[in-house]
Amino acid sequence: MEEYLQYMKTLRSQMDDVEDQAAKVSMEEQMQLTTIQTLENDLNSAISETKRLMEEQMKNAEAQVCSLILEKAEKDSFFGALELIDQERINLSSKLIEKSLSDVNAKLQQQQDWVYSHCTHMELEEHGMVKDRSGEKRGKASFDNHLSMGNQGNDSRKNLMNMLDSAKAKLDEILQMKFELVIENCKTKQAIEQVNLRENDFKPELRAMDIKRLEEEFNALLSDKAGETEYLEDSVFPWCLKMYGVAT
Repeated sequence: MEEYLQYMKTLRSQMDDVEDQAAKVSMEEQMQLTTIQTLENDLNSAISETKRLMEEQMKNAEAQVCSLILEKAEKDSFFGALELIDQERINLSSKLIEKSLSDVNAKLQQQQDWVYSHCTHMELEEHGMVKDRSGEKRGKASFDNHLSMGNQGNDSRKNLMNMLDSAKAKLDEILQMKFELVIENCKTKQAIEQVNLRENDFKPELRAMDIKRLEEEFNALLSDKAGETEYLEDSVFPWCLKMYGVAT
């Protein structure tokens, strides 16, 4: 009987140990489940935060790319506008030079026509005066004198015509050189403007000074044309007429 009681006591003690062990295991399982749940929550939070940051970075990158595209489009449009403006300047300069050349040619042609008409009128008057003279001997001498004067008049007229043609050719050459110089100046100005737009390290005052000087030089080249034309009309033509004794 005592052995049975001892056996039961030992069995109860073992059962208590098993229950305590089961309770500890259950507690550990609960703690592990709690830890796992916490880790899952932290992982989900980290995934959500990472996704949010990636979306924000993608939006920022997209906005930056769009900004760069717009900036490039604006620059292309700006340079295109500059190119159109410079092309329009070249076209206007070309038309202005062509018009000036046409006006000068017309004036030269008028001068040539006037000289030819004046010389012809003088020859006719001299020929009429010879017919009114009497006497065979005096008439012969006058006729010889008239032929000599006529030959001199023809030579003078030819020389004057040659000088006018030479002046006209020289003027055409000057205007052609000026036209080429204006075109080259416009191209140089366009290149300098594009370089200045890319070099932002320079002060605006320096860039403005360079462009202003170029514009002054461009305007001076255009204004020289009127001065050369006036010089030819006021100096060269009267000098030619004076050299050959033609009254204006």
